Amino acid sequence: MPHYNFRKDHKIARKTERQIADYLVTKGYEFLDECDNADYDIRMKTPPGEVITIEIKEDFTCQKTGNIGLEYHCRGKPSGISVSKADFYLYKVHEPNGEKNMYVIKTSNLKEMIEGELYHRTVSGGDPGSNSLNYLFALPVVKENFTFIGKLEG
Repeated sequence: MPHYNFRKDHKIARKTERQIADYLVTKGYEFLDECDNADYDIRMKTPPGEVITIEIKEDFTCQKTGNIGLEYHCRGKPSGISVSKADFYLYKVHEPNGEKNMYVIKTSNLKEMIEGELYHRTVSGGDPGSNSLNYLFALPVVKENFTFIGKLEG
């Protein structure tokens, strides 16, 4: 569950990044490295040998709201999807039914969803004082446009 405290939430995010990297390794991917800036979270080599970068997000509030958040602005400047250089966005979603499912999408396709206004509204949130702005996508829209890649425990 998010704490809306960067330091605490960052620890949760790092754990999730490792969990997803480990999952991808079981599917034949090779872990290459992680990144500590806004470019991407992890870099992997696919089973056919292509090197890709992935931005990993975990959405806890979907369990209550049925929505997936996507940050685009924080502390007065572009952030999240606005600055990411990742090839893919991969979400660990805590769904209303209690499942924790993973969905992935090419970043370019996610940006097309934004341009096509497939989100249903924007909201502010995040740490106190961060003034984070997020697009909200209904879970059915995510399921229709992202690729389901598996379930996770924990």
